[in-house]
Amino acid sequence: MHQLMALLSFPPVLLHELTHYAVARLRTDDAAFEAEVLGSEARAVWRPLDSPLWRFLAFLAPTLFGALLAGLWLASGTSFEGWRAVAGVGLALYTLPSVADIRGALGRQQAQQ
Repeated sequence: MHQLMALLSFPPVLLHELTHYAVARLRTDDAAFEAEVLGSEARAVWRPLDSPLWRFLAFLAPTLFGALLAGLWLASGTSFEGWRAVAGVGLALYTLPSVADIRGALGRQQAQQ
């Protein structure tokens, strides 16, 4: 069951980490992205960003973008049935920040200090 859940959650997690990478890459050349398909993990890494604004944006870009998409979806009045419900769950997985995302945005991760 764990492997099935990891497989199903991999696409939104992959997109979430690619969003981190894309925003961090705008500010630093050493941003890197890695995905482990067999372990169903993805990660974006970069050196500490000096600018609090860029650090906030790099760590919370998927949350901000996902919230914007969810708001547009809700404002459109589109129903939440069938495959749209599956897409909604994927959007929620993409949007939710991890504890590391929040700590990084606040500059509290060890890598940021």
